[in-house]
Amino acid sequence: MRLGRAILSLLAGAAASLPAGAQPRAAPPDPEAVIVEELVVVSRRPEPAWWRVEAQDGAVVDVLGVLDAPIPPQVAWRRDGLDGRLAGADRLIVGARLHAGLEDIFGLISLWSQLRSKDSMEEGLAPPLAARFAADRAALGKGPEPYAHWRPFVAGLLLLRDVRPAGSRDVGRQVRAEAERRGVSVKPAGEYDLVPFARTALASMTPATEGECLAAALDDAEQGPEAYRRAAAGWARGDVATALTAPRHFDRCLLLMAGGPQLWRRSTDDLAQAIVDQLARPGHAVAVVPLRRLLAKDGLLDTLKARGLKVVGPDDPEE
Repeated sequence: MRLGRAILSLLAGAAASLPAGAQPRAAPPDPEAVIVEELVVVSRRPEPAWWRVEAQDGAVVDVLGVLDAPIPPQVAWRRDGLDGRLAGADRLIVGARLHAGLEDIFGLISLWSQLRSKDSMEEGLAPPLAARFAADRAALGKGPEPYAHWRPFVAGLLLLRDVRPAGSRDVGRQVRAEAERRGVSVKPAGEYDLVPFARTALASMTPATEGECLAAALDDAEQGPEAYRRAAAGWARGDVATALTAPRHFDRCLLLMAGGPQLWRRSTDDLAQAIVDQLARPGHAVAVVPLRRLLAKDGLLDTLKARGLKVVGPDDPEE
């Protein structure tokens, strides 16, 4: 059920702040579509870009903007900056965690069954979309079987997993693992219940929505593995503009589903509050934040600046 739980976690981004059973209306603006231009910089060092958030009393939180897609194994990144910052840290701040307890097991089983389909997925698609999906999976050397009994948006997620370079890994998980190895406490910015969010998201999905999400996944897949390698290589050398080219049509589709922008706002505010709280306590912390959430208009850095905090970027001589 590990794959199903990952899928449900993605869906949770589509369900914040809506009452159970609520349906989406007109698509709201994509909260990560507009990036603050002055934040699109190149790091002064050949390493992933770091930002520093400072309070007036000199307290500091170092923030690593992580790639918005898994990083291919062929792309190496310098960890000197991470190692040095974790060495003096007592806390790693990460995004809000979606969780389900033992009491949610029946809800998870029910939701898992809703991700599956008894019928052939491709046979239920509009002919142009079915032909496009079949061509894209064939280009990967895949037959219909791995995707046949999943709902279309899940099939799109699986296809994206297959098109990314084998062995790609989430940078945020790498950072969390290193923090735990060093005995640094990992502190989520919040705790959200997975099952209600995922249930609302699934209830809000229509066949048209699923077709749009599958088409968005195909848009990303058709850019090929080189698009992911290029963005990852840019991220690894601190080239923010190149890092932001990572394909994201499918992520945007999920983000724009019922309540997605509200959850994005809530989780961004919770991250900001976690950093503010850290600045008021003794010790030093590192935060790890997806790059677009960090740099978007009204994203994390904008929110922290609005609270009167100083932000020093990776291109600043002070950094």
